[in-house]
Amino acid sequence: MSGRDGSVDYVEKHVHGMICGPGGTESRLDVQLGFSIMAPHVRYPDHSHPPEEAYVLLTSGQFRQLDGDWFDPGIGGGIHNAPSNQHAMKSGELPFLALWCLLM
Repeated sequence: MSGRDGSVDYVEKHVHGMICGPGGTESRLDVQLGFSIMAPHVRYPDHSHPPEEAYVLLTSGQFRQLDGDWFDPGIGGGIHNAPSNQHAMKSGELPFLALWCLLM
């Protein structure tokens, strides 16, 4: 794993899919709903964005908010990222799968 910039290979080893929102099955401007998949041992870089965001984990995975410690909400657990708060995520031994929602 590398620092704030994420894993060296995170671009090749993660994918996002849009279910609802621009380019999704349902095109909407007020909400985006999608999923993220990462291969094992991938760290998504620290980032922030104005819309608030929520995740629901379908596998185990770790999150960090601001400069806090990494934590795993557990399968079925959720996490909320306040608007413009820096956050990151990473997978462990197994692939990572989560649903996410951005309120625009």
